[in-house]
Amino acid sequence: MDITAVWKTFLSLVDSGKILGILFFIVLDWIAGVIVAIKNGTFEFSKIADYLATSVLYLVGGYLVLGAAAAISIGSMPVFQPYLVPLVGASWGALTVALIAMFLSKLKELGIPIPDLPWQKPNQTPPGG
Repeated sequence: MDITAVWKTFLSLVDSGKILGILFFIVLDWIAGVIVAIKNGTFEFSKIADYLATSVLYLVGGYLVLGAAAAISIGSMPVFQPYLVPLVGASWGALTVALIAMFLSKLKELGIPIPDLPWQKPNQTPPGG
């Protein structure tokens, strides 16, 4: 398999819409985090670059590496194709859900009423307390 075929396969697995969606939720979470930090009086400029570097590098970078591994496996190691290709889509879905949850938790910290999920117990006073 030549490099152009691998590149085309890679682009079809990790399309720009998915990457833009991940980046959109990273930026939303970042903005909400800055607002929470300002509200709590813990805002530091040095943490802005740290957050973007770690979030973008780990989340988007990991997704792209997984997509590259799947694209390479299609041509060179077809035995892994049934496992890696669906994993790319599943990882995108998991990243999106995790980023939405992080954003919603920051909105909750700001005092915006967000209901608990059915499996979460609301904050309760401990017995005798």
